[in-house]
Amino acid sequence: MLAVVLALTAIAAPGVAARVNEHLPGDAPSGYTLAAASSSDIYGFGDAEYFGAPSDQDSTELVVDMASTPSGEGYWTVSEAGVVHTYGDAAHHGDLGHLDLAAPVVAMAPTSTGNGYWLAGADGGVFTFGDATYRGSVAHLRLNEPIVGMAATATGQGYWLVATDGGVFALGDAAFHGSAGGIELNQPIVAMVRHPAGNGYWLVASDGGIFSYGNAPFHGSLGDHPLGEERIVAADIAPDGQGYWMAGNLGSMFAFGSADYLGGLRAGREEPISAMAARPQGDGYWLASAPGTDWLGPPVPANSGSGRRIVYANAAQRVWLIEGDGSVFDSYLVSGRYRDPRPGDYAVFSKSRYAFAGHDGITMDWMVRFAHGRRLAIGFHGIPKYADGRPMQTEDQLGTYRSSGCVRQRLDKAEQLYHWAPVGTPVIVLP
Repeated sequence: MLAVVLALTAIAAPGVAARVNEHLPGDAPSGYTLAAASSSDIYGFGDAEYFGAPSDQDSTELVVDMASTPSGEGYWTVSEAGVVHTYGDAAHHGDLGHLDLAAPVVAMAPTSTGNGYWLAGADGGVFTFGDATYRGSVAHLRLNEPIVGMAATATGQGYWLVATDGGVFALGDAAFHGSAGGIELNQPIVAMVRHPAGNGYWLVASDGGIFSYGNAPFHGSLGDHPLGEERIVAADIAPDGQGYWMAGNLGSMFAFGSADYLGGLRAGREEPISAMAARPQGDGYWLASAPGTDWLGPPVPANSGSGRRIVYANAAQRVWLIEGDGSVFDSYLVSGRYRDPRPGDYAVFSKSRYAFAGHDGITMDWMVRFAHGRRLAIGFHGIPKYADGRPMQTEDQLGTYRSSGCVRQRLDKAEQLYHWAPVGTPVIVLP
């Protein structure tokens, strides 16, 4: 790894005591430049010591969450297949690697003793290990959106689950303090963090928006700080409950309130960040990177069908073109609409070299239609252009929600998909 130099940028919204830090050229060696790797790596900052990583075991699993031990002298990582790896003084209490899961694992939470942990699936299933107590799940419910995060109560006798639409489910002695389920979110929720006292929680959106409930105080957000192509993927709380960190998929770290900025990464798309955890002492944190992320992007999501197909993951704003033998022909970021179209199986039903929005002279190139919206068809196409030829967004903004319905692509990618996908090609839309 090559050291890079980073500087801190302070931005404070009016009336909010917030400190926002992102990686920029500077003078202090406080981060790394990452190259594509075949396994997940772990990077420590501050007093967060490196104890090992999945790359040491040649694991190709994607780390979706990680957690510190109570002592801060170790950590657990968990993959979407439910495989748990332990480092430092973290003990292994079991995992789901031997099971064929109905949905990928998306989150983990350790018990206060460090002698157990909970794992949560995207379908709301909850799995307990060690001294973690089972207090129910929501796997039996028909969820509007998949689960993306969880947090345990201070007593360990309950936990919360949160879905991408901000819906919160309280189980056991977890008190319901509110949710964002009834709010029209700009970007989906990606993480949940519990207040240390257990009487409130924060929900974190992929654009850095923060929603505070119960006695969880608001210390600022990234609402007035556009992230460009970066998106928030993880968060953790300062031990006094008076601050929090957010981690971006391109390696930026953002600190608010009492949380100290201790460095970040220049990760890029070749090895994006997928998880983070802070030491309970608040003097360090770890970042986990995604494995095998070469120019074809991260691994194809589980439960995304089979055969020659297009896979569109709405939450990730990414498309995969998959050949009949399962190999990835290409993968890239796009700009669609949040939660539209609904997850499901579709197919290409028509194509047009040129298309028109029907208003303001807006045109689209290389239209590939696969779903029906309320008024118009939904398709893949190039970034739309106004009547004067100006694009409606930049290529750097791909990977964020920008569209009012269709899925926008870089022009060369739009042309490529147009020729790659004949009418009838299956399109799998994931949450």
